Amino acid sequence: MHTHSDRLQRHRRAGARAVLAVMLLGVAAAGHAQTRPPDLAASTIEDLMNILVTTASRGPEGIGAAPARVQVVTAAQIERRGYRSVLDVLKDLADFKVDLAGDQDYPAEVTVQGTRGTSRVVLLLDGIRVSSPTNEPLPMVSNYPVHNARQVEIVYGPASALYGADAFSAVINIISKDVADAPGLTAASSFGQAGLSNQTASYGVRLGANVSLMVSGQFLYDHQPDLSRSYPDDFQGLQAQQSGIFNTIFGPMTSSRAVSPAYDIPLAAHSVQARLQAGGLVLALFQSRSRMPTTPAYTPDNAVYNAAAFNDNRLVVGSGTYTRDIGRVTSTSTLMFSRHELDPQSGYWNVYSNLEKSFKYAYGSVAKAEQQLSWKPAPAITITTGGTFEHFFSIPQGADLNAPIQSQDAPGTILDTNIQDDFVKLRYNNTGLFAQVQYAMTPRAALTLGVRGDYNTRFGGTFNPRLGLVLRPTDTTTVKVLYGTAFLAPSPYQSYSHYGSFVSTDGGKTYASNYWHLPNPNLKPQEKKTVEINVLQSLGPNVQLSGSTFYSRVAHLIDEADADQSYSGFYLGWPVDYIDFAVNEGHAVTYGGTVGLDYVRAFGSDRRIELHAGAAFANGREWETDTATLSLPIGAMSPVQLRFGADFDWGLWRVAPRLSVVGTQRLLATAMQNGSLERRTLDGYTTVDVNIRRTLYKGLDGFVTVENALDRRYRTINARAYNNPEELIGAPQNPRRVSVGFSLRVR
Repeated sequence: MHTHSDRLQRHRRAGARAVLAVMLLGVAAAGHAQTRPPDLAASTIEDLMNILVTTASRGPEGIGAAPARVQVVTAAQIERRGYRSVLDVLKDLADFKVDLAGDQDYPAEVTVQGTRGTSRVVLLLDGIRVSSPTNEPLPMVSNYPVHNARQVEIVYGPASALYGADAFSAVINIISKDVADAPGLTAASSFGQAGLSNQTASYGVRLGANVSLMVSGQFLYDHQPDLSRSYPDDFQGLQAQQSGIFNTIFGPMTSSRAVSPAYDIPLAAHSVQARLQAGGLVLALFQSRSRMPTTPAYTPDNAVYNAAAFNDNRLVVGSGTYTRDIGRVTSTSTLMFSRHELDPQSGYWNVYSNLEKSFKYAYGSVAKAEQQLSWKPAPAITITTGGTFEHFFSIPQGADLNAPIQSQDAPGTILDTNIQDDFVKLRYNNTGLFAQVQYAMTPRAALTLGVRGDYNTRFGGTFNPRLGLVLRPTDTTTVKVLYGTAFLAPSPYQSYSHYGSFVSTDGGKTYASNYWHLPNPNLKPQEKKTVEINVLQSLGPNVQLSGSTFYSRVAHLIDEADADQSYSGFYLGWPVDYIDFAVNEGHAVTYGGTVGLDYVRAFGSDRRIELHAGAAFANGREWETDTATLSLPIGAMSPVQLRFGADFDWGLWRVAPRLSVVGTQRLLATAMQNGSLERRTLDGYTTVDVNIRRTLYKGLDGFVTVENALDRRYRTINARAYNNPEELIGAPQNPRRVSVGFSLRVR
């Protein structure tokens, strides 16, 4: 029998082999070493405004002309700042709040402009969706690397008029380098404290006049710091793991499985990407895998901080895109298949599994065909239209099981019972049609009108318009007035996941239960409407001010449960004291704004400074039922956030310090304050990260990355803090960590 440690070692070896294969491919064909490629970041503010983006309108346009609020992080910035994943990019943006290790299924949660949820953000790789195909929980960690990105484009606000379901809060598009950007081999390796290692490699080669191949891979392993030493008051020396007796919220429990006394919750992630381009044809493959612990943020008496408690998520996405010009029309045809699977060995080891290791399973896939046509009937008019058909298959996450399933045709049995937990197998389709017109009314005014309609065989039809007016009242001022809508499809996870437990007092002849959460297949999509005004003001060639304000209304909120609709009854023929289910209930408004400052100046071919600062404010109110007259502040967010950073290129040195200030954190839990019901709060925090690089030789760099340089003890939001007594109040975060590494370019 293979242990969980054996499986993790195989996971590490598989990822390392993938990266090593890319490195060997490059060494076999690469030429002599040269100096590092020129900095792709712009030298002036005007250059920044002219960076081409494709995400805002599904076609190339300058960032200043795009009918959306767009932010771009370039390859040079990624390298200078030492970003390992798209999550590292988001942590440095004032409008994003990233919470780590606060949820079993969502180990990294993001909040954008006051709207929380990784599942409300669509993640693209070169325009192809690589977030979960059915929106089953899929971590956004180092399984989404950026070492081979030419730039990362972030489009804020609802975007269902272009991208359909789930483009609720933002769309993030990782644009890959092509062979012209990065020919030959690039490889990097770093090692840090607490068993952190990160290996990356990419290789680009021309195979003919119009044929090129780019292959890249990344493998990250992190044993993780022992937080029981950094936060002794929370973990109390892991006494339960030392003694084997866990004083849980339901009384003392022991585990029949051997419990290690050590704090041991490693994580790992790897990915491989290949992109073959032949003229207008692009074939792409992306594969990623992540193993994340499922114990945080439980108290140590209610969960086991051992490596056997983990979720192992696997994603494979394959696509083919063919683009050609037919007169004035550009045709883009895309076929795509995406598959996500939660490995059957995944599961929990906590109080709700009676301190036994439980097992979970989930699966989701989509096959998609899309046709897009772009036509310029006149120089001032661009018309984009198209249609898409998607076929989905899903097995939503079910109950805690006694053992891993053996196949999708052999359901498991519910933990501590002989009751079969039958699979829910969903097959459904979505058909979408979209159209967009962009009209340059004058050299200083452009109007964008778009609309998309979708029909889903699970929940019916949706209709989403968008409007964008881009004005340039002066040569240095750009004003964008934007309106967008979005819908968040009720995922199979939300509609059909079920969990709870049965007990027997007669050796399994009869069963009863205190609690079950059951499916609700009648959930409707959540809807969002947003108005935003964005202003960009250049103050000379080196300085730009930006400001943005937004107002959003969200309807048909989905809550995990409503106590007023709970009941006692039967499940699978056995009595249950308390049954609840997910419901559409309530609505919310959010509002806020962001102010940013960018300064860019070059002092020569190898000396450059880039300063950036941002302050974001977001707030709102939520009505928990559609008929409620009283409201609560939006929970699980921070109303005020600040970001400051500097990128210095000075000869052989590149230095990038960043400061992040997160204000008071608002939780979901409530308490009476001064006679009214308010959200409970968690202290804010300040962190400093620094990355230092130096060119050591032609094509060879050394670098040092310091995370949490001030060695602060701080916590991020775990949404159920105070509501669930088995969870910590705030998820403790890592102390200071230092990594060192080298990168090599061979052309």
